Amino acid sequence: MNFIDDVMSGRVTLPMVPRVVEHVLRSIRSDDVSLHKIAEELEQDPVLSSRVLRLANSSYFAGRRSLSSISDAVGMIGFRSLETLVVASGAVAAFSEVPAVNLRQFWMMATITAASGRQIAARLGVDREAAYTAGLLQGVGHLILCQCKPAAALAAFPGYRSYWGRPLADLERQAFGVAHPAISALWVDRLAMPPATVEAIAHSLEDADADAPRLGRVVQLACSVAAAVSAGASVAEAVATIDAVLLEMLALEDYVVGADFADDFAELKVLPSPL
Repeated sequence: MNFIDDVMSGRVTLPMVPRVVEHVLRSIRSDDVSLHKIAEELEQDPVLSSRVLRLANSSYFAGRRSLSSISDAVGMIGFRSLETLVVASGAVAAFSEVPAVNLRQFWMMATITAASGRQIAARLGVDREAAYTAGLLQGVGHLILCQCKPAAALAAFPGYRSYWGRPLADLERQAFGVAHPAISALWVDRLAMPPATVEAIAHSLEDADADAPRLGRVVQLACSVAAAVSAGASVAEAVATIDAVLLEMLALEDYVVGADFADDFAELKVLPSPL
C-alpha cells in the first residue's frame, strides 16, 4: 500500500488544523456570514487572531496600511482573502514541529511562492488570489510526509537543507514513494478549499507533456522562482534555472527577460515572512 492509499483507508490520519480554525472556516462559508461575527470569533482566540492580523499586515494584503485590529483586517481584506489567512494560520498551528524541517525557512519559502504566484498571475490575467493561496499551501504535503514518517524524513533530508519544487519532489519519491503535491491537495481538499485551488496544487509539478491546469503551471513557475530567491540567485541566474518549455507554455518568455521580472524578483528578495 502507498501513502495515499493509507490516508484514504484511514490507516494514516492527516494532521488537521485546530478546531477553532475549522469553526471560523465554517462561519466564513455559511450563508448568513457577517464581517462583525467573523471578527468576534477570531478575537476569541488570541493566537489565531494575532497570526491573522500579522498576515493581513503583510505586503500582499495591506501594502503600506497598518491594520491595528481584527475588525479592520476583516473589513479590508474580505472573506475570500480571510479564508486563505485562516487556513494558513491553521497550518502554522498544525505543524509546530516537524522532523527534518526548518519551519521558519519552510514558511518563508511558501510565502515567496505565494507572492511569486500572485505576480505571475497578474501578468497572465489569472486569478491572483487563487494563485497566492495555491502557492502558499502547495508545500504542506512535505510537512505531512515528514511528520508521518520521521525516520525516513531524517534520513532523506539531513541538515535542514532548503529543497523546493521539483528537487524536493524527487527526493520525496525516493524516501516516501510519493511527492508532496498529491498530499497537499488531499489536505487542502479536506479543508473544503475551492476545487480550482486543489487541482492547481495537485498538478503543480507535472511534466511538460502532462495535462495540467493553467493555475497549476503558474504555481510550478512560482516554485522555481522561489527556489532561486532562496538560493540567493541573481535575476540572470534565476532565469537560467527556469524551464524554457514552461515559459513557452505560459507565453512568458519576454516577461522573464525584461524589466518587469527583474522588478518582481527584487521585490521577492526582500519579502518579509508574515507567518
